[in-house]
Amino acid sequence: MIKVSNIERFATHDGPGIRTTIFLKGCPLHCPWCANPETWTLDTILMHDEKKCVRCHCCQKVCEKMAIDFDPDFKINRNLCDGCQKCMDVCIPEAISFSGKEMTIDEILEEISKDDAYYKNSNGGITLSGGEPLFQFEEVFKLIQILKEKGYHIAIEITGMYNLNVLKKVEPYIDLFLHDIKHLNKEKLESITGASKEIIFNNLDYLSKTCKEKVIIRTPVIPGFNEEIVKDIILYAKEKGFKEVNLLPYHSLGKNKWHNLKKDYVYENEKMMDKSHLSSYTELGKELNICVKIGG
Repeated sequence: MIKVSNIERFATHDGPGIRTTIFLKGCPLHCPWCANPETWTLDTILMHDEKKCVRCHCCQKVCEKMAIDFDPDFKINRNLCDGCQKCMDVCIPEAISFSGKEMTIDEILEEISKDDAYYKNSNGGITLSGGEPLFQFEEVFKLIQILKEKGYHIAIEITGMYNLNVLKKVEPYIDLFLHDIKHLNKEKLESITGASKEIIFNNLDYLSKTCKEKVIIRTPVIPGFNEEIVKDIILYAKEKGFKEVNLLPYHSLGKNKWHNLKKDYVYENEKMMDKSHLSSYTELGKELNICVKIGG
């Protein structure tokens, strides 16, 4: 079984053509700007939308574990919640949802196959995202092998935080790596995101030596975190022989998810970054003979 957060059909980013993106649960990082914080844990996790809630207390009444309380606002004790989803079933305004569904490989393949004609006509395919897609390696690797047997184009959006032996096993099956570089400074990377620079850059070294032509470097450009070192990241990618860098301007599209998880969002008052703010880097890319795109 594979823990899936969401399956998005008709995606036109994160790889060529029309795609289905499978958002998988589990991530070793804790980036404070993350657009999918519900994917961090493998657990099926309750999310509550304060804006939709009418405070009818129906959810509280059906919760046998007494995990829900209103004091006066909705509160969830995640240590008590067993994910039975009875609260969601009785929530008329749909203020309660759950992230995390166990799916068999056959169930995932059935969902994917609905759009086979679109993949074929657009040179599209499947993108594995998350979370960190390789966090559930054993089952996800089985899925990847079957997807390859069936002829799907496979892209994978990864953090770099995985065992090198895992990368060596999966690399021959992947058509496109969308590989994060969030920072070059060890202390800043580890303290803010929980990532290990050594692990990530060892994996990037391997990719640069074995299959650099199928790697796109991706950098979320975050105010106050890595805005000042974007040029250095592009220079690193050039040095390693990677042909393309995607700069992803900061956005706040995941803010409501943080609220629905009852987590504090560090970038609450930060404005979304306009693409024009990064446009000079496309010119730098031309000078260095490396493709730099704004967005992905």
